[in-house]
Amino acid sequence: MPGGNGRECVNDARVREQSAAAGYLEEGRGADLLALCLMLFMVMNSVAMSLMPIVRDDLQSMFSFSSSQIGFLTSIFMLAFALGAIPMGLAAVRWGGRTLIVGVLLFAAGSIVFAFSASYEWFLAGRALQGIGGSTVIPVSNHLMTHTIAPRRQARALGIFGTGHGLGVVAALLIMPSVQAAGGYRAVFLVTAGIGVALALVAARQKHIRARVEKRPGEATAAALLREVGSVAKNRRLWLLAVINIGVMAIVVGILAWTPAFLHDQRGASLAVAAYLTAGVGVAQMLGNIAGAAAMARWGKAFVLLSGMALMLVATAFAPLVPGFAPVIACVVVAGFLTMAVFPAIMGSVPDIVRRRGQVGAATGFLNLTNLLGTLFAPWVFGVLLDTYGTGSQDQGYLAGYLWLALFPLLGTIAAAIFMATRRSARASAEAYAGEA
Repeated sequence: MPGGNGRECVNDARVREQSAAAGYLEEGRGADLLALCLMLFMVMNSVAMSLMPIVRDDLQSMFSFSSSQIGFLTSIFMLAFALGAIPMGLAAVRWGGRTLIVGVLLFAAGSIVFAFSASYEWFLAGRALQGIGGSTVIPVSNHLMTHTIAPRRQARALGIFGTGHGLGVVAALLIMPSVQAAGGYRAVFLVTAGIGVALALVAARQKHIRARVEKRPGEATAAALLREVGSVAKNRRLWLLAVINIGVMAIVVGILAWTPAFLHDQRGASLAVAAYLTAGVGVAQMLGNIAGAAAMARWGKAFVLLSGMALMLVATAFAPLVPGFAPVIACVVVAGFLTMAVFPAIMGSVPDIVRRRGQVGAATGFLNLTNLLGTLFAPWVFGVLLDTYGTGSQDQGYLAGYLWLALFPLLGTIAAAIFMATRRSARASAEAYAGEA
């Protein structure tokens, strides 16, 4: 009807005016371009997470590393990734997107260190540097999107941003095996360093990334930033979100680290073929992120968190139990799809549960720090279980490993149920208070 359309146009114009007054980037192309640029940094991180299965045979044949040592090379990356999250989230408040440029240069330096290493200690150092550099991506990107993209466009931006994880997995598992075959682990990590340098150049061209942060009185001092961390650490709903996020990241890292080896050791695939098949997880993650953003807009964040974690638990637990080859791929693809389907709901919930926008960077960094419990222990303990129970077709190491991984989404499912219940309770209390008023 004409009257209804007129009111919608007026409301739409008012929303744009309010967004502009708040300093948001409202124009669609500009918001999408920023999200697309930030997505490239997600690609960088997921490439780094996916490298160990590709160079595993090379490292074991040259240096006789055990499965637990190979697993710990993923864990040390995630340890640095988690420990760097809060400092990088706080740095985003003070220096904005420039923190990303520093991060990718550190990532590239770590890749070069790994490429020219020949001892386990230096391999650990290279992976740690990669992780520190990668720790900038999620807290700084979430901070930038919260402060520059209008709220009504943020679900779309999160969908674009999160797609980078799956794209990175696909790129790593489809391209890097050929690089490894041609030049070994050194070539793989030198190519990875080149990706970091290229992203630094891309970031330097984006005005919202290189822009100076406007300082306000009392803001962005060391004491103020530390107070922000202390404040968000007391948020009980953020802790529930952290348990959910730990469950997601344990599956992301664990499946990518060990599924190619499982398909090789127990289902007869070559490592290259196993890596190519596991690349399907990356495709599923890209689709999952888009589907998760759409589901979040339609059914709400809490519903997506609960249903996603419950289904992820089932898919992970069944992966080593199903017979044959294709059913295993189906289970890990479903689990991969779900890990990124819940990602927009996790990131999108952060601004909802903090007291003010300035806490988003600290809260996102806090989430990444708590990832330590999943991303450090998930791949390493999986490797320990393989060393203990064996990797042969009649051994139980992989069964124990996948059930270990399934423990994380189990705890995440419980946390998501509590998160949904507390959300409903808070809404009911607010409605009751409004009725009394």
